[in-house]
Amino acid sequence: MERKIRVGYVSPVDPFKDRKAWSGTYYSTREALSNMGYDIRWVSYRSNNLFTKLFRRVYQLIFGSDGSFTHSRLSSWSKVRTLAKLDDCDVIFIPGQVDIVAGIKTAVPVVYYTDGTVPLMIDYYWFNFTKRSTREAKLVEKRALNKATVNIFASDWARNSAVNDYGISNNKCKVLPFGANLTISDLVNVKSKSTKSRYDQFNLFFSGVDWVRKGGQIAVDAAQKMINDGYKVKLTIVGIKNLDTKISRLDFVDNLGFFDKRDKSQYQKYLDAWQNADILILPTRAECAGIVFNEASAFGVPIITTDTGGIPNYVMNGLNGERLPLKANGQAYASVIEEWINDDRLPTLSKGARKVYDESNSWLAWGRNVDKIINELVCK
Repeated sequence: MERKIRVGYVSPVDPFKDRKAWSGTYYSTREALSNMGYDIRWVSYRSNNLFTKLFRRVYQLIFGSDGSFTHSRLSSWSKVRTLAKLDDCDVIFIPGQVDIVAGIKTAVPVVYYTDGTVPLMIDYYWFNFTKRSTREAKLVEKRALNKATVNIFASDWARNSAVNDYGISNNKCKVLPFGANLTISDLVNVKSKSTKSRYDQFNLFFSGVDWVRKGGQIAVDAAQKMINDGYKVKLTIVGIKNLDTKISRLDFVDNLGFFDKRDKSQYQKYLDAWQNADILILPTRAECAGIVFNEASAFGVPIITTDTGGIPNYVMNGLNGERLPLKANGQAYASVIEEWINDDRLPTLSKGARKVYDESNSWLAWGRNVDKIINELVCK
């Protein structure tokens, strides 16, 4: 019997049990690798020991409180020294954790998976970094990208930065979008979206934990504009723990609150909310990738969002939705949605959404593509 390829999966949490860390990505990528038949071995390390706590304080004194400790040599040294054994693996897979990749010492091929780079994150997601902390972060990231045998990025946006900002070889950089962090079996019986007329009620769906960054007010303005134009609209809001009562009390808003996917009852309510959604509206201000887009595509829900960050790998204009300029307001979003309805484009966009999910933006598709990469490394 042929021996399975042994994959060392490096993560700060147990990727066989923890469904929440990094929005469920540790669990989902591990599950995708398991589904490809690999022998997955969790390679743990201590991320909160005395050394790391001490070095975190030292980092803040040197680089400032707004920097990224993870993107530092101090973090790299303190964590890598506690790594479990690597030598009995055929390949090492490291999602995120740039500090581990930068400091790892092994002859085993290393596959690094990430959704952004420091040059992209500064003044986009990260603010008030000192020049010193920025230099340190770039130094660590460049070291990691050079050390990894293969770098996989969740978008072309991130991949292009690695090539252009750091001079990393094209051959070492691949693009594989995230999947949907939903149980695959729960997506088998997803119902097709029924055709609606101009006079039916449309359920706009907003999902996110950061109301401001995700553009929540723009979504509210879009729903209100559609109502003023004579459309029947409900705006379902998911993920916000403390939504302003001025929003939650609006008669067209259905605020479902935050769902913990680890709780079976709450997880089912989340699935039901998707099943009842007609359009995902997410006017996000900044986004590296956005797993929520793949959840929408999995349920055949057309998407209207912003043309920013890594979103073009998740929302394709005319196929599964539309990306609007960052300056677009609620009226602009409402106009596009009204055009979709009046031209009866929602059924076509719904089919396109599911096509995107099945062919490229599911963890099943991700697993198949990573399988090719790993086999090329191991069989060289």
